[in-house]
Amino acid sequence: MKKFWVKLTLVITVLLGFGLPNQAMAASTIDVNARAALAIDAKTGQVLYAKNADQALPIASMTKMVGIYLVLDAVKSGKLSWDQEVAVDALSYRISQNTNLSNVPLRSDGKYTVKALYQAALISSANAAMMLLGDALSGNQAQFITAMQNQLHKWGIQDATIVNSTGLNNSELGQDIVAGTGANAENSMSARSVAIVAQHLITDFPEVLQTTKIPKLKFASGNSDNTMMENFNHMLPGLSSYDASLPVDGLKTGTTDLAGANFTGTVEKNGLRLITVVMHANGPDHEVRFSQTAQLMKYVYGEYVPVAVFKAGTSAGPSKQIAVKRGTQEHVAIAPAKSMTIYLPKSATQVQYQYTAAKKQLSAPETAGTRVGTLSLAGNASYLTNVSGQRLSVPMATQKTVKKTNVFVLIWRGIVEFFSNLF
Repeated sequence: MKKFWVKLTLVITVLLGFGLPNQAMAASTIDVNARAALAIDAKTGQVLYAKNADQALPIASMTKMVGIYLVLDAVKSGKLSWDQEVAVDALSYRISQNTNLSNVPLRSDGKYTVKALYQAALISSANAAMMLLGDALSGNQAQFITAMQNQLHKWGIQDATIVNSTGLNNSELGQDIVAGTGANAENSMSARSVAIVAQHLITDFPEVLQTTKIPKLKFASGNSDNTMMENFNHMLPGLSSYDASLPVDGLKTGTTDLAGANFTGTVEKNGLRLITVVMHANGPDHEVRFSQTAQLMKYVYGEYVPVAVFKAGTSAGPSKQIAVKRGTQEHVAIAPAKSMTIYLPKSATQVQYQYTAAKKQLSAPETAGTRVGTLSLAGNASYLTNVSGQRLSVPMATQKTVKKTNVFVLIWRGIVEFFSNLF
């Protein structure tokens, strides 16, 4: 493919409301009381708040979102089934009996369904349950961790350290740590990477929210010793940090001495599903992660409004066409190939676009929908980027099919061009 990578600094201003044309698109902000925090639109990945979002920090049991993704993918592909039973091994039994850790008690001779273990891992953050799921899928913990690392790499996450499937400090596993990992090591990644994990989880497997939104559930052990599990997400109805104005339905907490209190939350309101990440919330107890999450969610819903910045088939700016060689017409119209609505601060009065051309011209025949470049939002504000750090953009494409013209027309065009160049 010929590469005509030409960056055209075509900046187009579109007024969004009343105000001075040169008014800056600055959003008012808050300071989430945590070492790191992030809020994104779950659909587009648009960054709506960021604080220290790129520093890798311990993530504790938020780790389990990666493992749960793999479990759901395995169920979808048929590698696992919900009613498949998993036998308890010595390590999982020992971990399950440690009352200082998040768990549901398991019997040493017990067998538990994948569904029951999945529910326990999400609702009660049960460490032994997560380990058993990993063994059922990959054969052992080392191979499951490799699978988790590979999945993170597929998502473009490079700052993650994964030493176990649970998020525990390795010291809790004693001699059973995975070979090559430190005795006191913990999993870590940045708030940005945690948000990417959460976005993939609820986008690819939205059914996960049917479990994460459950405040309380009996552990389906199949025995008379059923344990009542209470969700560690205390923002759910009936729990201690519930706020009726925020219909939170997920996602995953995480706590260790090193990581502090963490929470990846999600809520849908007014047509916007948010994903928030709060890492190492500062405060006297673990509930502060929920109060800081609530503050962050309310800030986004109060500060931002939806704006349709790209509309499929509608030209934006001066670059509305591209030349076509040997075509029945010498130019063809181009426009965004898809629509996009983003969220802008209420104070914003304008938005700027930048068109980057991938091709200088086309050569007939060309079909409608041929991609010719990218139209992106221009500016330095973080809310003009997505969670992967890329500018919010849409592909630009041709609007009509252009057929190849006949030889006589080509000869005539050549004659016209020859004489026009003479003068």
